Amino acid sequence: MGKMVFGMGSAQVCLTLAAVAGASLLLSGGALGGAGAIIVGGGLALSTTAVGMQVLADRGETGSRHGRAAFSVLLFQDLAVVVLLMLIPLLTPSPENAAAGGVESLIRISKAIGVAAIKAVTCMATITVVGRWVLQPLYRRVAETRNPDIFAAMTLLVVLGTSLITQLAGLSLALGAFLAGLLLAETPFHLQIEADIAPYKGLLMGLFFMTVGMEISMGLLVAKLRTVLAAMVLLIGGKVAVMAGVGQVFGLSLVQSLRAGLLLSPGGEFAFVLFGEAVTKGILNAAMVQELYLVVALSMALTPFLAEWGARLGKILDKKDMKTMQPQEKEVEGLSDHVIIAGFGRVGRLIAEMLSEQLIPFVALDVDANRVAEGRALDLPVYFGDAGSPAVLHALRAEKAACAVITLDTPAANYRSVWALHKHFPLVKTFVRAHDVENGLQLEKAGATAVVPETLEPSLQLAAAVLTELDIPEGDVAEAIRDLRRTHLSELQDVARRSRTSLGYEVVGEQLRAVTGPELNGAGPLEPSLAAP
Repeated sequence: MGKMVFGMGSAQVCLTLAAVAGASLLLSGGALGGAGAIIVGGGLALSTTAVGMQVLADRGETGSRHGRAAFSVLLFQDLAVVVLLMLIPLLTPSPENAAAGGVESLIRISKAIGVAAIKAVTCMATITVVGRWVLQPLYRRVAETRNPDIFAAMTLLVVLGTSLITQLAGLSLALGAFLAGLLLAETPFHLQIEADIAPYKGLLMGLFFMTVGMEISMGLLVAKLRTVLAAMVLLIGGKVAVMAGVGQVFGLSLVQSLRAGLLLSPGGEFAFVLFGEAVTKGILNAAMVQELYLVVALSMALTPFLAEWGARLGKILDKKDMKTMQPQEKEVEGLSDHVIIAGFGRVGRLIAEMLSEQLIPFVALDVDANRVAEGRALDLPVYFGDAGSPAVLHALRAEKAACAVITLDTPAANYRSVWALHKHFPLVKTFVRAHDVENGLQLEKAGATAVVPETLEPSLQLAAAVLTELDIPEGDVAEAIRDLRRTHLSELQDVARRSRTSLGYEVVGEQLRAVTGPELNGAGPLEPSLAAP
């Protein structure tokens, strides 16, 4: 996570800032100035956390790979806001700045940034240490009163007090509120605090956007429509291009990078704060900021549509570019003691779901692009590839796998996969779904560790359900199912006795008995009928 936040996040912010600042200077003919270009670049490099995270949550993509990447970048951007707010006073026009040359001005700003950084670190460290020492016992005493009004008032006091301290230290109010949030999140009372402020969060966010809307001039929008639309296209296209490159460097596929880039491409709410401060300090003129407000606000309104376009684009590219569905080295790096699932149909999905619930690492393979796309849309490690190919198995680090489950659609595909695993990765145990008894015998000879005929147990379970529904006594149902099982497994028993091996069905039966007990849905105990003598 740290690699994604500080690596990918810093790369996205720095590259976007540099690109926007350079484009701003070029388009303004140098009239904007270096300080103004830096603030414009920094403001437009930020993305909307409030809208972006809400869109991800509404679409159920918060846990997806592109969703986690977007969240990582947004988290770093929230930290970068603090630096940008600290930078504004240092870039404020003054007689000293005007008199100083380019190099002298750069040296002066560098020294000022260093002093401000030391002051900020000292202030933040003091607030953090004292806050941790004071807040927990203070909140404990407040909680003992059992008065929700005092509890909520205490939270408000902490936020306002911390913000006042940072302002007195020459830092921003926003930085103080940010630190207060960090401190409160570490207390045992953070869940109650979140519940208390939840009703106000949407209200305050709405109030914030209402004030932003009041700053927007519809007359200006009509007059500058072409300029605003062109700026929006450049902003969205540029930020998507940056994220497409940065994301792939940090292990995302092209599709994942593009989808994350589209989520991050609109402007962010903190841009209004930065541009407003810049106008107050005389770094930017009010007329330009009004146009920037239009660009940021309208691009933010496009966020849900951009997310939907990203999903559609992902489906198109996934189907056309099979390379994006194949396992990449960075995605499987470090895999060990994992389960390989060959075939991501109904059975493979069920097994993957059970492994996920038990937090067991797995990777799945399938040659159906639609199945792979569906799995990857859920951010599951599903890849396009032939499970019978030693190269594909090696790419999935089969030599480090705990076992493999083969649930492919055809007997021939199952046989090829079992044979490839047994020949090239003999230490990997293979559990296979057989089409029928004869196919099970062939798979056992190919090297399967355990074979389960797919027709036998479902048929027996259906028969048991039908007999039970017809009011046949439970004991008679169990006896009938035992007889049927014993009859249909007689061939496998003979093979097991002759070869002194087991097709592995007993292994499955024993494990199932351990989970369900001696009776299974009235069908009677599973027979260890394939045990070698």
